[in-house]
Amino acid sequence: MHRAPANRTYATLFVLSALLAIAGGGLARGQVSNRPRPDTWVANGPVWAVVRTASTIYLGGAFTYVGPSTGYGVPIDAGTGAPVAIYPKVNGIVYACVADGAGGWYVGGEFTRVGGVERNGIAHILASGAVDGAWDPNADDSVYCLALSGSTVYAGGEFQNIGGQARNCIAALDSTGAATAWDPDADDVVYALAVSGATIYAGGDFFSIGGQDRYYIAALNNTAGAATGWNPDSDDSVLALAVSGSTVYAGGYFSNIGGQDRSYIAALNASGDATA
Repeated sequence: MHRAPANRTYATLFVLSALLAIAGGGLARGQVSNRPRPDTWVANGPVWAVVRTASTIYLGGAFTYVGPSTGYGVPIDAGTGAPVAIYPKVNGIVYACVADGAGGWYVGGEFTRVGGVERNGIAHILASGAVDGAWDPNADDSVYCLALSGSTVYAGGEFQNIGGQARNCIAALDSTGAATAWDPDADDVVYALAVSGATIYAGGDFFSIGGQDRYYIAALNNTAGAATGWNPDSDDSVLALAVSGSTVYAGGYFSNIGGQDRSYIAALNASGDATA
């Protein structure tokens, strides 16, 4: 049984099915669509009562917010905090996103459609807000983390096949969405990735990756995906990674990493030791 990553947040949105009969949108009189209208607002909790007058709909329930349905992932305006106006809705959980450098985004998670286009677990959304029709790695299970280096997208998760190839929990994808020859072959889930130059850092629940025993955290070269000598040897799951210069910051469930007692968060140097 895999432990859910710490940043996994579930939001339940209740579509107001009672509103389907209102303004049928092209249906003949008396007909009711069996599909929610995309412009119908949603609530963040159960709706127990709906009453309609000529110009107003009254709702009652255990909610604290009612507003437009954005789907599970959407960019937020840095100035206003409001979601951007045009963005394709994602029909499932988004765990990871990374900017493509051209105004668009790569997203990963547990979903099957983005903007009405079939995309399993991973997708590329262009700056225009359209789904990239040519990039479709089609993961067979969840994608928990993404990192970008040049035109290569590194993905980690719980998948066994992605980009048209067998890849256990970690893969590199080229500009067409195909898996490259890079194959660290992790033996368990990868929750975190970070790239620094020619090195890809990985964190997760694995005991083996890149052809070596590595407990929960590893550094991999960008050629074949072999593990380097860097080995902090965590005693429990690593769920988050960030790199600044020669320092790697790690977060997770561990209490010892890099040869030192460190509860849940640590800074690791180029030798893999925990810093003071």
